[in-house]
Amino acid sequence: MRLILSADNVVDFLKEQRICPQDFQPTTPIISKESRNFNLVVTSKNGSSFLIKQSRVDSEGRTSGRLAPEWLVQELVNQFREFAVIQPLISEVVLFDRFNSILVSVFYDQYIPLNEYYATRQSYPLEIAQLLGTNLAQVHRATYQKPALKSFLSQHFELAKANKLPYFIERINKLSPLVFAEVCPDGLDFYKLYQRFPSLNQAVEELYAHLQPVCLIHNDLTLDNFIIDSKVDTNLLDIKSVQLKIIDWESVCWGDPAVDLGMIVSQYLSEWLNSLVADPDLEMNAILALASCPLEKITPSLTELLRGYLNVFPEIIEHRPDFVSRIVQFAGIGLIDRLSYYVEYHYPFNNQCLFKLQVAKNLLCNPESGIKTIFGQIEPELNLV
Repeated sequence: MRLILSADNVVDFLKEQRICPQDFQPTTPIISKESRNFNLVVTSKNGSSFLIKQSRVDSEGRTSGRLAPEWLVQELVNQFREFAVIQPLISEVVLFDRFNSILVSVFYDQYIPLNEYYATRQSYPLEIAQLLGTNLAQVHRATYQKPALKSFLSQHFELAKANKLPYFIERINKLSPLVFAEVCPDGLDFYKLYQRFPSLNQAVEELYAHLQPVCLIHNDLTLDNFIIDSKVDTNLLDIKSVQLKIIDWESVCWGDPAVDLGMIVSQYLSEWLNSLVADPDLEMNAILALASCPLEKITPSLTELLRGYLNVFPEIIEHRPDFVSRIVQFAGIGLIDRLSYYVEYHYPFNNQCLFKLQVAKNLLCNPESGIKTIFGQIEPELNLV
């Protein structure tokens, strides 16, 4: 019989597993954090804090199994010396109970998600974007074309899944009359517009046909999957002392590093796109002018993100001359992925969504032009390495 965690029994569980001493005294209340998993945060008077995740159990007693890959990343750190260098860059997992689908990791009290950090300060320090690129490059470089790591991963899940088209693309390509029952009338506009541009679908299929799975990738790099010390002062920023961690490795796989970078770029672009005024009576130039977070505010950080990455991992350009173009295309995928989420959960498909789809189309179908849009310069002028 599975143990179902709650605020009442979680401390006893930690003691039984010897994660904390028998005299462990948690502060109250124990915090429940919203997530697709059941999450609890337990802190103590001596400063020790833990994040405990448990996969939700369905009516037949099954779980998603999504927590096992996160434990797998910690196992890589523990077993492979060349991968140990990334431990300071990720959250530390201290226990995985496979039977009960419970994962325990260290919780960093003073850290906040990067999107919250940006929202609070209304600024995008270049040093943080550069550090983000640096940290991700260390993960990719440490695992790049390492047969032993790939073999280890292949024992636990099917590596071929990294080559499959995203679920939302497969759904679009196999639409049935059921869509009218599942999607609100507003959302149908998304499918109509997508199908109106055959070049868009062709670009997506071409992109995935030429994937190059060569290293460990996070595969779900939203800004809230980066956490940063909330006490960092942007006016006195010392990049060497800033801690930026990558968390929630539940979707990890052996994949194409451009996927991770493209997702991050799409997250930054969304900061701009989400600030647009969705007024059908305004012309596009007026909508762009009224953006509370103009694109020009984002592009310097995107350039530093890429510079930080390539300073650590310059060899990727030698192996992949089209690497920057692929990043741009995966940024388009990231935008469409988010739009499909809006449709699935019945968000209104308004003018802002229409503009996002147009931007995504431009990035996917014309990545060379997209490089200038995203980074403010054409590729030969970037001088990133």
